[in-house]
Amino acid sequence: MQNTYLAKRARLENYFNEVSSDAWDKLTSNEPVSFVRQLVREGREKMQLAIMEKLPKDLTGLRVLDAGCGTGALSRMLDERGAEVVGVDISDKLIEVAKNRSGSNSNIEYFSGDMKEESFGNFDYIIAMDSLIHYSTEDVMSSLVDFSKRANISVFFTIIPSTFVLRTKLHLGKFFPKSERSPEVVPIGWRQLRKLEALEVNASLEKIKRIKSFFYVSEAWELANR
Repeated sequence: MQNTYLAKRARLENYFNEVSSDAWDKLTSNEPVSFVRQLVREGREKMQLAIMEKLPKDLTGLRVLDAGCGTGALSRMLDERGAEVVGVDISDKLIEVAKNRSGSNSNIEYFSGDMKEESFGNFDYIIAMDSLIHYSTEDVMSSLVDFSKRANISVFFTIIPSTFVLRTKLHLGKFFPKSERSPEVVPIGWRQLRKLEALEVNASLEKIKRIKSFFYVSEAWELANR
């Protein structure tokens, strides 16, 4: 299982560094983008707000891992509530953008590398927004178990929900030229997700919200320690 995770991580690192770093820089800015990208931008912003609404208004003194932080939008929101934030992303180019945009945020440390790196230590909250969606179901489950053991309070994460319509869209997307494709996402169904409760975690699973548009579908969950 670790081998499949590492292989996918290597492909994602190449994609976000060599193919899409400029596009993600623009997508997460205030610059005008295409109609499709605007819908994706709005979906991501709604998801960020949905997660922030579940967190305490005052995070002073709490340590939070933004796992797969990208250009740091969520990290900055956490910093504004007083959290001590560690933002990690596989793309060193996106980390550079995050650092440039976070000059006035004093409580964020950014690192390029593996979001699961244990040397970062334990946290009160771990947030993995849209950063596990490209991995196999087995690797997602394994990652969530690892995160849960390192989170004092809870893990917030997003998945791509498995629906017939979405599976059809993903299948049709395989017919586009490879140069126009984003990395494959892996939908996860409720029955698969429930398996978390049978794994080595002492935590409760709760759905937070589904954000849905034609071009952005994501579902937020909380794995809260008992």
